[in-house]
Amino acid sequence: MKKWILILLLASLTINCSYDDEVNINQQLIGEWKWIESSGGIQGEILNPQTTGENRNIEITSDKIKYYTNGILTSEFDYYLQKGESIRTNEKTDLMIYENDRKQSIVLNGNKLILYDECYDCYQNEYIKD
Repeated sequence: MKKWILILLLASLTINCSYDDEVNINQQLIGEWKWIESSGGIQGEILNPQTTGENRNIEITSDKIKYYTNGILTSEFDYYLQKGESIRTNEKTDLMIYENDRKQSIVLNGNKLILYDECYDCYQNEYIKD
């Protein structure tokens, strides 16, 4: 009997920790983010406000992401978060999955956000929290 209680307790802790991680990353994502740079593609190009003449921002809510260029809304998508294997690292990571099935892996480091397109020869997009 004690063995079963211990197993149930450990399973409960594991599930709760996983849920807490998802809630935590979602809360950290919410807000306005200023674009710093995008790099990648077949040619390995580097794009930033100086090279493009554009100021790009994203606004993330708990279920939507809005893209702005020079203050004008250019696109808006529903999204959800999910743990999944990244093609970049072949490891489980946090993924942002859009309504059109586009996926980006998420790296958060303080006030810096990197969204990696989950496709080959695609881009990594770097932002800082506004």
